[in-house]
Amino acid sequence: MPTADLNADLTAKARIRQVALELFALNGADATSMRAISSRAGVTVGLITHHFGTKAGLIQAVEDDLLNGIQKAIEYKETDATVDGVVKKLDQRLMDHIDANPLVAAYLRRMMLIEGNGEGSDITERFTRMALRQIKDLRRHGIASTAREAEDQVMQVMLVQLGQVLMQPFVDQIAGYLQRDPEQYRLSLRKTKH
Repeated sequence: MPTADLNADLTAKARIRQVALELFALNGADATSMRAISSRAGVTVGLITHHFGTKAGLIQAVEDDLLNGIQKAIEYKETDATVDGVVKKLDQRLMDHIDANPLVAAYLRRMMLIEGNGEGSDITERFTRMALRQIKDLRRHGIASTAREAEDQVMQVMLVQLGQVLMQPFVDQIAGYLQRDPEQYRLSLRKTKH
């Protein structure tokens, strides 16, 4: 989004958070200065510290917003109907959310794979806890299997769902070299019964 559009659409606090997400995703949190964020967002560094305190506080705010968006996308809905319908819809809503918010995937790749959470970030731990809460919620609704431990199901979610999000650019490149449609190589989604 061009800076003028960004400035018109968002409050200063939301604009700072959005610019931080973009710059952290593209350059990494360690390589992004508060000055760069303030310049791109059209605010002072003082306003950033007023809203978020430190850079670590800004990182936490970016991750709070990012995880809240993902959580809303994957929440169980009574209208999802059958067990298989729920799982497919949860997976599809996650992928739709990621497709609609490419900076979310870029941020997750940067912070989880390149910077290894980096200073001020605990995104992997928080994502894992969120997945465990979701599995437990799905178990309460009779959707997720109870034949395995919830922690094993979280590992499967992380490998399949998050793995797809993190690895899709790699899959796209390989498919391109092979002159194939990368969509046919999307990782298979979760299975509920074994």
